[in-house]
Amino acid sequence: MRIITENQAKFDKARKGYVNAGITLSPSTESVEFGGRDTCAKSGACGPACLRYAGMNQMTTHKAARVKRTLLWFNHPDAFIDLAASEVDALLRKAARAAVSLAFRPNALSDQPKMAHRLAKRYPDVQFYDYTKLPRPWTRTLPNYHLTFSLDVGNEQDALDALDHGVNVAVVLDLGKGDPMPQTWTLNGRTLPMVDGDVDDLRFLDPVGVFVGLRGKTITGGRQKAVDAGFYRSPDA
Repeated sequence: MRIITENQAKFDKARKGYVNAGITLSPSTESVEFGGRDTCAKSGACGPACLRYAGMNQMTTHKAARVKRTLLWFNHPDAFIDLAASEVDALLRKAARAAVSLAFRPNALSDQPKMAHRLAKRYPDVQFYDYTKLPRPWTRTLPNYHLTFSLDVGNEQDALDALDHGVNVAVVLDLGKGDPMPQTWTLNGRTLPMVDGDVDDLRFLDPVGVFVGLRGKTITGGRQKAVDAGFYRSPDA
């Protein structure tokens, strides 16, 4: 069983100078019926718009692989980390041959800081990064582990607190592919520059003190459910 995902649209969007990879566990409660646990304690309104409903993630084979990884992480964390590490070692050799750096996202669909910390501490020279909805993200960053806070319905104050502590905030907007990204965006009266987070996935290269704009993805059942839930926000806010 492979732990690491390389060939995924988001990971493929790496800037020149990086090879990008990560780990795709089951999001939220997907693994619960198989004996797992909730992997996204603060999933909130993003549920209907979860990327497990988009693209290849919808395939039953992809779901089965996510569940297997998730059960391994919860039931045998040491074995999980050792397997992941063997694949990170291979990625480091690949990066060295190409004369580029490795950027690694431990939580592609989940929010498991303990797992991310174990890997980041094992590889202090590798740049790790994640999105998170867990409050006080600045308390969980490491010299080589960067976090971007994800805005959801009801966590606006947590987002403002993150900005106050130098953690950028990602916002999913009701924009289609190719629509222009706003230059600025406003949350509860605070207006900041907005960067286009769809250009690549390397959030640790973003300037500090910005909103990261993400275009709402096409999901099974249509994007309207994400708009109705309040997760896809207006670009004119």
